[in-house]
Amino acid sequence: MHVYLSSTYLDLKRHRKTLALALRKAQYQVTMMEEYAARDHLVEFACQGDVANCDAYVGVFAWRYGYVPKGKGNPKRISVTELEYAAAARKKIPALLFLLNEDAKWPNDAKDKNLAPILKLRGRLKSRCAAYFGDGKELALEVLAALRVLECTQFAEQLKAIDVIHKAQELGTSYLMNIQKNLGALGEAPLIELQIGPTPWWSTRLHLVAALAQDLGGAREFVFVDEQRRFLTMAPPAEIRDRLTRRWPALEQAYAAFRKKAVTVGAVEQEIWSYPMAVSDSFRQAEESAKEDISAEDLERKLGIARDAETVDVEGKGQVFLQREILGRATPFAALIRGGRLEGLVDRHELARKVAEKALAQLA
Repeated sequence: MHVYLSSTYLDLKRHRKTLALALRKAQYQVTMMEEYAARDHLVEFACQGDVANCDAYVGVFAWRYGYVPKGKGNPKRISVTELEYAAAARKKIPALLFLLNEDAKWPNDAKDKNLAPILKLRGRLKSRCAAYFGDGKELALEVLAALRVLECTQFAEQLKAIDVIHKAQELGTSYLMNIQKNLGALGEAPLIELQIGPTPWWSTRLHLVAALAQDLGGAREFVFVDEQRRFLTMAPPAEIRDRLTRRWPALEQAYAAFRKKAVTVGAVEQEIWSYPMAVSDSFRQAEESAKEDISAEDLERKLGIARDAETVDVEGKGQVFLQREILGRATPFAALIRGGRLEGLVDRHELARKVAEKALAQLA
């Protein structure tokens, strides 16, 4: 993993050196401003370009706002350090932010005389802060823990085809735009997000999506969230299909009949309009009458779907503590929650492997 290390320089020089050494010992590639060779570009623009080429941004903030480039290219008078953070946000690069503890001992000559700009920036960053630190060693430990968690964090994809199948009362030609491409993603995306609420899922459509995902073989887990993206549960498509089939055996008959006509993904695109008729034939009534609404509560209570993830609230926790908490869970995944909303999903077994690998690398 390629990491961009961002901070003001003179006040955090020793911290940067300690952190860069620890990251490289743990086999991370590090880009940092002080190691730049001479360039034709202005430094502030070169820095932003390098942020865009990295896998993760690590921002360290103490009590200096940093150099503010002058000229027409920076009308808002933003510091290079903040410009680097903005570049990461613009490119949607994962940003890990570390703030010096407010009560940590810090020399006055390493603080701005006018603290207003850095106080304003720190205030904005607090809600996204990965951890606070007091010295270089603590910073290195927190950053390493955060990167290990990040490497094992996955994000569920929202697929347009699933949204179409969910919301369409009738699967007519108006819903078939690009459906082949989107259904193909069922065979590629390992985690797929499904929203339940305010509109409930029909049992028939949920079975169809789970069965297609299982047959296409790519999706490892379905992740269920509500309309506010609060985590509900997650389970493999095979289990969801099995639980629905146990309760309504005719669902499997309907799907089998549909797939006889639609053997390939391309054929599914062409024949998907016929799925409601396959349901009608199997249930001996129209799909609207045969289906049952599946609410958030039904997933576990009515269908008995077991969770493959326990929740972990990341708000206000240090990364070393958070890493221990994730590894202490019993489920295959940990669902990271911030402000009540799902932020990402950590593969616990992958995290344990990463921790062991990094520890062995450091010992070597």
